Amino acid sequence: MVSDVRKTKVNTMSEGKSKIGILGGDGRSAILTSLLSKKDVECAVWGFPKRGDLSGRVVKCGKWECAVNGADAVILPLPVTFDGVRLNCRAISEEEKAVDYDVRITEIVEAAGKDALILAGKIPASALRFTAEHGKRIKDYYESEEFQIKNALPTAEGAIGCAMSSLPFTLSQSSVAVTGYGRIGRTLAHRLIALGADVTCIARSRSDLSWAWVDGCRPLPLDEYRSDPRDFDAIFNTVPHTIFSPEIIARLDPDTVFIELASQSGIDAAAAKGRGIRVIRASSLPGRCSPVTAGKILYEAVAAILVEEGIL
Repeated sequence: MVSDVRKTKVNTMSEGKSKIGILGGDGRSAILTSLLSKKDVECAVWGFPKRGDLSGRVVKCGKWECAVNGADAVILPLPVTFDGVRLNCRAISEEEKAVDYDVRITEIVEAAGKDALILAGKIPASALRFTAEHGKRIKDYYESEEFQIKNALPTAEGAIGCAMSSLPFTLSQSSVAVTGYGRIGRTLAHRLIALGADVTCIARSRSDLSWAWVDGCRPLPLDEYRSDPRDFDAIFNTVPHTIFSPEIIARLDPDTVFIELASQSGIDAAAAKGRGIRVIRASSLPGRCSPVTAGKILYEAVAAILVEEGIL
């Protein structure tokens, strides 16, 4: 049975008055807006760089409250926050300068209507609790398996781009390691192999190591690597906890390029700096390197939820 709230949204939608607020993020948010604006909805936007066609039913708000007030859905970026408190928002001002805006996620939740649906990526537990305590609805689109699989592609390509711009030689015939063999690790390894790199997969899981071997990587158990660290031209980390301790770093070649893809660093930054190892913090690569493709992937995940909720 369709709830009264959902009926109301469907009826509003049929009258062409449904409103979606889109706040913060990067170029992906602009692509998401462009695609949503082609539907019969009004997009109220605030706080992200302009990219793509933002014409049509798009309202550019001077204040974030304008985008949230009266919205049937409020869409926040991926990740929704970098510090667990403030919205991920680095917009372009009228003077064409990058500006960091201090907007707290709790403020957005409080301003959202009681029937509004809040969508965001990688929502911290504190924000989930706050939203529930205030009787509001929130969903994490990043939890979609389909989204994470598709998002691994621009992440992997962006990581390879970082390596190519940092190494003084080609990836072909170079020695590289990928730590972790989840969605991103596996997608990245496939493309590194295709480029002719000698790829080692460092992982704890025996099944991950078996898949790495099947895919053409050299499998290396994490415990074995810790006891006998080996040198690589580049290391791509996808594991969100410290693997590269000061003891391991002390045995690495200072010319190693470390590309951090995990949400939490896998390397001791101070030890790496002391050793002279270059660490590239490659966060939010899809939005920085492939915003159009990443924006389309984000749109597909968000649109599926909006359709399910009767908003789109």
